[in-house]
Amino acid sequence: MGTVQKTGSQWFKSVLSDARIQAKTGLLTYPQRRYEYTEFKRCFPIGCFVPGLYMSYDLYEEIEKPESYKTFYVIRDPRDIIVSWYWSMKDTHSLMGKVGKFREALNSRDFKDGLHYCIDAFHMKLACMRSWALNFGDPNVLPVYFEDIVTRPQAVIQDILNFAGVEADAMEIAAVTQDYTKSKMRERDLQKRVQGSESHYRSKASRHTDAFEQDHYDHFYRSTGDLVEILGYEK
Repeated sequence: MGTVQKTGSQWFKSVLSDARIQAKTGLLTYPQRRYEYTEFKRCFPIGCFVPGLYMSYDLYEEIEKPESYKTFYVIRDPRDIIVSWYWSMKDTHSLMGKVGKFREALNSRDFKDGLHYCIDAFHMKLACMRSWALNFGDPNVLPVYFEDIVTRPQAVIQDILNFAGVEADAMEIAAVTQDYTKSKMRERDLQKRVQGSESHYRSKASRHTDAFEQDHYDHFYRSTGDLVEILGYEK
């Protein structure tokens, strides 16, 4: 599974790692790690599901693959990603890696300047998303839209399994996806956190239309060019 941060990767990982889905696919979930830039395995064991390949399509191409494989890539409106990443880095993400650096930077800025900071800080990750969008003609890659998991999660998982050549009963998929609603994911997340900490899953949506001002749009489009249109969203 290829993607960038803030595109539902934990949801996909949870659903596709569910024992009922694994019984259909026969795939074990490979431990999720950082594979950004040059930090990835040259190959992975056969018979596994690899979540969270946060890398460019060019680096993905360098992975040694078995004769038969399928990849799905999760897309989200990149403007919404910026807003979601802002709140994640500022408030909800566990302190690890560079999160402390980003949190300190955002806590020293107001909301408006913080969004500008995030547009710059996330620039390279959106460039990776562009590299995938330009290669969606690859027959082994299925583009999947994050927005669809909100409105039709069962159909999204069905599409992924069909693409992988896996037969699954619609009622079984419906039962699995019902166990991974946002409210249930938030409840599970809170159970793993220290008492009083905020969940990774926020209750408010991350809509750029509620957060961006005109100078944010101007900054974003200068930074990303025609990425929004390439991904199929209206500017």
